Amino acid sequence: IPNLVAGRPPMLCTGCPHIDSFEALDEAILDYGDGRVFSDIGCYTLSALAPYESINSCVDMGASITMAIGAADAGLIPSVAVIGDSTFTHSGITGLLDAVNNNSPITVFILDNSTTGMTGGQTSSALGKIEGICRGVGVEEAHIRVVKPLRKNHEENLRIVREELAYNGVSVIIPRRECIQTLNKRMREKFKNKSN
Repeated sequence: IPNLVAGRPPMLCTGCPHIDSFEALDEAILDYGDGRVFSDIGCYTLSALAPYESINSCVDMGASITMAIGAADAGLIPSVAVIGDSTFTHSGITGLLDAVNNNSPITVFILDNSTTGMTGGQTSSALGKIEGICRGVGVEEAHIRVVKPLRKNHEENLRIVREELAYNGVSVIIPRRECIQTLNKRMREKFKNKSN
């Protein structure tokens, strides 16, 4: 069958907010070279594949932040961790606390799509809490940045990413936009209820 059917690797959904997040990160990190972006498991891990090829290493849930700390300790600066909102509350908070305690020069992207997208769209336990958690573990308010990952905001988002990559301490960037699949589902239900 491989001779008859072309392989189709998995990819981020059309309209996925992670696309705009990775386009800004990829452009901002160009000057620094490869091997600097560490990921957790989630939809966003698909950005390890073409056309983005943003992720350099992925181990398991909660590992991205501690891998970025280790890379920064070894002199790979800037070092970037990419973690989803649900994974962050599941197993990423302790890594962020460790980074703050050691003042590690890392940038953490907490991709907030307001859902646990990879497993069916369950409500994220992080909903409305990410900034408070980051402040609670000691991330400086000035370095907790929320961006809206949309193409029209690319230049502004790129500027913010560059600023935080250059910061010599722990910074958190929260690209926040609802998962396109849960948005579509919500809109279908709304239309269905309106029609009845």
